[in-house]
Amino acid sequence: MSDIKSRFKLMPLHGIIMCIAATLSFVSVFVPMFELFVQYKKERTYSLFSMIMSPRVFVQLRDSSVNLDFRGFGALMFTLTIVVAVAALTLSLGFQLYSHSRNTKRLGCLSVMVLLGARLALHVITLNKFITPSMIAENGLTAQRLYVVQSLTGNILCVILFLGIAASIYGALGLTMQMKLLSYPYIAWVVLFTILPLVLILFRAFFGKTSGGYAFNLDGFKTLFENKTVTTEFYGVRVTLQEYFSVFLRSLDYALWTTFGCLLLGYPLAYILQARAKRLHNESSKLLLLFVLPTWMNTMLRTYAWRAFFGQTGVLNTFLMSVFGMQEPILFLKDPILSDIITKFVLINDFLPFMLLPIYSVLVKIDESLGQAAADLGANKVQTFTKVIFPLSLPGVISGIQMVFMPSMTFYMIPDIITEGSKTTIGNTVQSFILNESATFQQAGNVLSLILLLFVLFTMRVLRNQDKEASGSGGMVL
Repeated sequence: MSDIKSRFKLMPLHGIIMCIAATLSFVSVFVPMFELFVQYKKERTYSLFSMIMSPRVFVQLRDSSVNLDFRGFGALMFTLTIVVAVAALTLSLGFQLYSHSRNTKRLGCLSVMVLLGARLALHVITLNKFITPSMIAENGLTAQRLYVVQSLTGNILCVILFLGIAASIYGALGLTMQMKLLSYPYIAWVVLFTILPLVLILFRAFFGKTSGGYAFNLDGFKTLFENKTVTTEFYGVRVTLQEYFSVFLRSLDYALWTTFGCLLLGYPLAYILQARAKRLHNESSKLLLLFVLPTWMNTMLRTYAWRAFFGQTGVLNTFLMSVFGMQEPILFLKDPILSDIITKFVLINDFLPFMLLPIYSVLVKIDESLGQAAADLGANKVQTFTKVIFPLSLPGVISGIQMVFMPSMTFYMIPDIITEGSKTTIGNTVQSFILNESATFQQAGNVLSLILLLFVLFTMRVLRNQDKEASGSGGMVL
């Protein structure tokens, strides 16, 4: 017994995964994972074992009946599956525990891979052949009224079998699975949800959709940079600009003001909160929760609340008319300048926690003895802050700028709701392009996304250089 335990301890990670997959593939024969639906109603949930124990189904409908018999099919699938599952379990345990030859273990892994693949194939065949066309015809139903679907346990089984097959392939190749392999799912996540979308954007920017597939063209660039001008207002001044350049400038204007406003409000606030936390000897300030709490509410709800506050019959106009005796309400959201100011105010309110948290987390870790040392050397409070505290907090400032500037550049919900769609941002433009039925406009949307991505990468590069300089001066990078 102790010898078996020691062998289990020495079993490689891919062998453990393979054995677990083989064990669960055997257990799943007795676990219900096929759901039978008759007339859109779930009648019964089957396992391969229950197909033998209870093979007949009779359902009385309003004007007919459904009579099904799974004896022959159930017995065949159960027999094949149980043989394959037992063989996979036996081989996976036998080769891993009792084989000392490397080549024999590789052969065992290859055999288990084939058996697990066969188990997966049998599962798929069972799902597809559970209800045959003859059953549907004999009962006078359609495939939409009589069908079988896979339950959640069936989905889990498929994932487990895939993992077991992958582990078997790994062992068959003679590789040794280490714990660093557990990072591979995160690599796959980055590839699927970060790199692949960027590659698709790059592809669609230069290849337009045609009737025969995709063809290289620059129609998206031509649409985006065509000589089409619009006259718009910036800070009360009417200017004529290229259409999408004006959209880019407006989005950049929103992003810069949001970042500047969040920094102007967030840094003093973070400084006060960290000073209070140090004074009370707390690791974190409870007051910080008050500024983070609004982020738990949906952004759209918060934005509509601000719109109601500044609306024609909103709280602010009601207060002004009742207290100051104003006869007419102020149209805050209709005036171009006021609505622009309100939009930036709401953006600052929405993104403030993302500036506050990085700065606070750096400031609260700065040793108080550094300020005392500066005072001992003759520095006053202003000099201590400008020469010691602020340089050390630069990593937090740069992190906050990254977390605010990038999203606010493409964030279009708040401007769209506050201005009622009168101000177009780069986010609106990309959305309208992508959702357009024209292939040329869809390509232009990908071109605009690509240009925005390059701009963001350039900005991040500049901020990263500043971050390195700040960390080299003794700051702390988040």
